[in-house]
Amino acid sequence: MTSLAARGFAVYALDLRGYGASPRDRTGFLTPMRAAADVVAVLKWVAARHPGLPPPSLLGWSLGGAVVQLAAQQPDAVLSSLVLFGYAVDPDLRFASMPAPEHPAMQKTVRADAEIDFISPLVTPRAVVDAFVTQALAADPVRMDWIREDEFNDLRLEKLTMPVLVIQGSRDPGMDDSTTGKFVAGLAAVHRQWTILPGGDHAAQLEDTHDAFVDAVAGFILRPVPIRRQ
Repeated sequence: MTSLAARGFAVYALDLRGYGASPRDRTGFLTPMRAAADVVAVLKWVAARHPGLPPPSLLGWSLGGAVVQLAAQQPDAVLSSLVLFGYAVDPDLRFASMPAPEHPAMQKTVRADAEIDFISPLVTPRAVVDAFVTQALAADPVRMDWIREDEFNDLRLEKLTMPVLVIQGSRDPGMDDSTTGKFVAGLAAVHRQWTILPGGDHAAQLEDTHDAFVDAVAGFILRPVPIRRQ
């Protein structure tokens, strides 16, 4: 956020319900459609705050990528482009319908949970991991309880008609080139881009690949558009 703001972007980050400073709702659970609806509401709020700017660009990381994809395909979503980071799910994947528990588990977040996204020591100094874990445990001492994950079965690539950037680290073990290629090929967007950050893993925005990540995102948002010359 700091790096993008330094380049002149108006940058906002959303804590979904049960994350960071956002409390859980009365159910104690979070569902994909509830999260997507909250993202759409924030997009409208941001757009209203900046009437002189283009509609917002929306970025989602990992599970957040699925949430923002679901949000972006809603008919009332206000956005000019979509950035999916460390996320490209197989379009043929189906999420199983599971019965919801009566009460949320409220499971304590442990260190292993907080540092799971850091894969390669070649691009992640130990001091960076330790600093991230300290802040993550303070911000989210309890893991959020998700239910109705089969709502992600509503994801439809053909509904993503806005420009889309898919960005990943080359060492990200959760990203498979064949799956990502299938994902990108299925996008309805005419302007679609797949960027791989050499040496980065699943937390490329925080590692030694940080500058490359910021450059890629900023460059995509500020990309020149075709001009017809008479």
